[in-house]
Amino acid sequence: MNALVLEEFGPPDALHYTTVPMPQLSKPTQLLIKVMAAGVNPIEAKMRQGNMFTFLVKKPAILGADYSGIVVAKGSEVTDFEVNDAVFGMLVSPAGPHGSYAEYIVVDTVTDKAIAKKPENLSFVDAASVGLAGLTALEGVVCKGPLTSGDGAKVLVIGASGGVGMFAVQIGKAIGAQVVGICSEKNRALVKGFGADEVVDYNDRAALDNLTSQGTNSYDVVLDLVGGKEYYDRCMPLVKEKTGIFVTASGPTEHSGSTKLGLWDYLSIGGTIVYRRLFASRRYDMILTLPQDKFAPVLVPWLEKRQVGSFVPEENVFDLKDAAKAHTKMESNRTVGKIVLRVNSEV
Repeated sequence: MNALVLEEFGPPDALHYTTVPMPQLSKPTQLLIKVMAAGVNPIEAKMRQGNMFTFLVKKPAILGADYSGIVVAKGSEVTDFEVNDAVFGMLVSPAGPHGSYAEYIVVDTVTDKAIAKKPENLSFVDAASVGLAGLTALEGVVCKGPLTSGDGAKVLVIGASGGVGMFAVQIGKAIGAQVVGICSEKNRALVKGFGADEVVDYNDRAALDNLTSQGTNSYDVVLDLVGGKEYYDRCMPLVKEKTGIFVTASGPTEHSGSTKLGLWDYLSIGGTIVYRRLFASRRYDMILTLPQDKFAPVLVPWLEKRQVGSFVPEENVFDLKDAAKAHTKMESNRTVGKIVLRVNSEV
């Protein structure tokens, strides 16, 4: 089969389009899936560069977590899926060694719990964009709070036009919360289209000042998808003192992992997180794990009801062999919506 193989850390063209043996079922709980499309996530670009979590990458590796595809074989203990089912989901790790940047993958239904039958209203491309971003948004908006009912709740999403941000805005609205998004002015209409009640341009200092001065102690969840000190200092006071929470997906460093992180960087980041969790005036937490077990029962019904949807612009879809272009675009840190690899020409 064809796949993208990472033999050494490096720039986007370190992903080599080549032929490798097709994976085989080795456990009765596994599925063999013909991949139709694969989502691209920032963590994969950072792993490819050798900037983050290099200890997880066993080279040569096939990266990739998100996928959509068709079941072509199943183990004897799999009861929820049949051959020819269209499915989508997320592998437990984007580090490989047998990730979704390939024409076939093996999914273990015991460990890779984020899997479900693909809703008919989702294309394979859209379905492949959901897994990691959707679960990150779910963890940040709903699980960390926990915010189970949005009746009267307020959610602020920093970085609302990105892959995770668009899901966070929609999930906030799906549970009935009032949602404010921070993004660039050019993406205002897009984020409003996701359902945001208000959008603040991050380049408009007066608007940011007004947000932070008027919203003190009023937000149940502030979800920071950008990172860095400025948003933490500006937006932490917006969190309700006793019941609210400031959740970060990026940590205290802006666009963490864009440059190589050494041991002291990890220690510094970890120390800052621990300090904030212990001594900050409001609750603070970082997204380190994802609620895979909530993919099918919580996230998928919202997708089926069109309360939550994917956004993959046509210019963000690349053929598998052109993954270097996809990773180059990802590394700009200015991507709107999700990036997806077209693995099978049928999609």
